[in-house]
Amino acid sequence: MNWFVVLPDAERGETLAARLAAPERVDHPSGRPWILCSQQLIVGRASGKAVALLGEHDVRSLDAVAERMLDLDPRETFDGSAHLITAIDGSVAVRGTATGLRRVFTATVDGLPIASDNAAVLAELLDASVDRVRLATRLLFPGAPWPLGWQSVWPAVHAVRPDHFAVLRPAGPPEERRWWQPPEARLDLKQGGEALRAALINATRARQLDGRTVVSHLSGLDSSSVCSLAVHEGAEVVALTAAQPDAMDDDVTWAGRTVAALSESGHTVKHDVIPADECPLVYDGLLTTGDRFDEPFLYVHNRRRFVHILERGEQYSPSLHLMGFGGDELCAPGPAWLATIARQSPLTGLRAIRSAAARHRTPLTRAARGLLRHRTYSDWLRTAAAELEQPKRRELYLGWSTPPLLPAWVAPEIVEAVRAELLTAASTDPGLSPDRGLHHNLAAVYSGAQVARGFQQLADFHGIRASAPFFDDKVLEATLSVRIAARHDPAAYKPLLVEAMRGIVPDATLRRVTKAETAAAAVLGSRQHRDQIIGAVDDSRLAQFGLIDDARLRAVVAGPIDVQTAHRRLEPTLGCELWLRNQEESRVQLG
Repeated sequence: MNWFVVLPDAERGETLAARLAAPERVDHPSGRPWILCSQQLIVGRASGKAVALLGEHDVRSLDAVAERMLDLDPRETFDGSAHLITAIDGSVAVRGTATGLRRVFTATVDGLPIASDNAAVLAELLDASVDRVRLATRLLFPGAPWPLGWQSVWPAVHAVRPDHFAVLRPAGPPEERRWWQPPEARLDLKQGGEALRAALINATRARQLDGRTVVSHLSGLDSSSVCSLAVHEGAEVVALTAAQPDAMDDDVTWAGRTVAALSESGHTVKHDVIPADECPLVYDGLLTTGDRFDEPFLYVHNRRRFVHILERGEQYSPSLHLMGFGGDELCAPGPAWLATIARQSPLTGLRAIRSAAARHRTPLTRAARGLLRHRTYSDWLRTAAAELEQPKRRELYLGWSTPPLLPAWVAPEIVEAVRAELLTAASTDPGLSPDRGLHHNLAAVYSGAQVARGFQQLADFHGIRASAPFFDDKVLEATLSVRIAARHDPAAYKPLLVEAMRGIVPDATLRRVTKAETAAAAVLGSRQHRDQIIGAVDDSRLAQFGLIDDARLRAVVAGPIDVQTAHRRLEPTLGCELWLRNQEESRVQLG
């Protein structure tokens, strides 16, 4: 497991360093520990100042960056995805990424403020206890709304917002300051396509792929973009596609067309297709997972399939695996943006709302009412709190986010506790922007980054490097710099990404209008691996923790597994259950 811990310049740091026993150590000028880590980093120093970079980048030296530093404020930006750490006069600043893919957590251990990229590392140092109400919010489907889903499940460990950085001084608690603001949306579709194209090319180059073998997971438009970019940057690409057990799934067909078109244009691409009967189904391996995530991973039910794909790719000895995670969150704006479009241009907004309502089979009058409800995010949170147990119709939601639901087996007192948590959040006005569309867009990016981070941690457990270029900060900024009316077209599929990838992704692929979204793998997996689902909830730790009604959950998993009805979705419950078991059975190993 890769991790790092950052310390201010203090004598107590030596004691913590001894406890961590990190493979790598970088010191302050005093000789006391500054960074303890298990991963590679580069460091620059100048006149008592220091800066370090950990992650994916193509930076060769940081000495010039250290030289021009005037204070702790880490506003330097780089292509790629990395943590930035600065130090001046014994104080330290730690910054993650604006997308939330690279996170920062803080805590005070033995009176010393410290930071890490892994919440479990800090919890281990503190011997911290999990808060059961915070854990209960992770049972919500499709997920805990901002900021509940961002919080650490250990109250003693604080999760720093993506747009903030942490400041650590030898004395006093950790502080936070803002470092990032969304750019002004000024570009039209053509200008925005050029900006996104440049950002994605630079993101690919930052991973130094030229002449190296890489595996690119290839299915839809997002992964086709990443794969094609790697090909154009001179990498030796193995395109890897896992077939689904559904005759209606056309990802393999389209992946083959993409590879064929790239080959016809003079590029060498190997295409490896994993047959559907060779790839594990959903829910396989539930009882054998020992992976120690630093928060409940709500896609653990798909763990074995993902690992199988990674292991298949490792046969080619690649330098890394490229993934298309993030393309949906950045390039497929959600319906919450319709409120913004209607406010900016009522006529354009009306046309967009009519088109979206028709596609989602929602009466236009109901969609219009959705625009007028919930003037603020706090209003929306209060409504969400009141409706936690009310199954919703499948329709177009024009609120601040998709209404969250607790599963039917949650204990009654926990329903009230989660409701109180939502109401407490509502009282603080926690929106990411006063604009409904921008809030939803950022919240979706942060949530998607947490999913991608979980898959990256899973790859890391197996010694495999997995990369998601769409979650680079400069890619996010390029996307947000485009006027929403230009990138949100209910009648077109990801128009901004299509514009950006012209001449890189084959034209035939850019014209694809289908998206493979089937439940076959989950349905078949729930039948074939029913014993593992039952075993995963047997002697439930969530029940022991008082979060669920054990008898009700047992009755649910004994019958047909419902993979579509929101308040009967098992995934969050399985993720939390297996996470609790792994926390109990094996503490985080440091070093």
